[in-house]
Amino acid sequence: MYLVVWIAPAVPLILSAMTLTGLRGIPTFLAHTLFAVTLLFGVFFTIASGVLSLFSTTQLLHGFSLTMALGFGFLIWSEQDGKVRPSRFAKLGMAVSVIPALWSLLTVPMILIQTRVIAGGSPYCIAEHAENSPIETLHQLRGFSFYTAETGYKSTSEWYFHGLLIVDDTAEERIYNWSPRRWRFDLVERPDALIKQVTNLCVPS
Repeated sequence: MYLVVWIAPAVPLILSAMTLTGLRGIPTFLAHTLFAVTLLFGVFFTIASGVLSLFSTTQLLHGFSLTMALGFGFLIWSEQDGKVRPSRFAKLGMAVSVIPALWSLLTVPMILIQTRVIAGGSPYCIAEHAENSPIETLHQLRGFSFYTAETGYKSTSEWYFHGLLIVDDTAEERIYNWSPRRWRFDLVERPDALIKQVTNLCVPS
């Protein structure tokens, strides 16, 4: 299942490349069957994984968008009269599934810009709270990577501590939490009073 999650976003690109190289499509009936099976299992696994974290909005969006990308990828590959002829429904579904993927990618520059603005020249670092580890690569900042599906970080029925920005000011250390919904960093009030530590996750530089 872990492998499927990683490869699903690349399925449309893989299928398109295979089509351009002259590989024949698959029969319409088979394409629709694979589409239905993908939706069935995708929705099941998404809901099953969400039960443990009370359905994080980002987690649900992640699962459903991956399911759509994979399912509509099969419909795009469908064949009629010996040629690949995707229906309007398949094209529309693929177009819709691209939107969450773009949101995930655009999260990277949004985070980088905000960290520089918030830090204002002070040393800073970014870390994953659930993993207790610093961010070392850009792909870890994608919208569908930089969030938590863990339980235990709950406040007023909203999940938080997806990813943390730690700014080392001369006066004090400031800690910010990334909000996928608001697409911004929010200041963490009284970080020392929290049960799970949010300091010392990374070293500002």
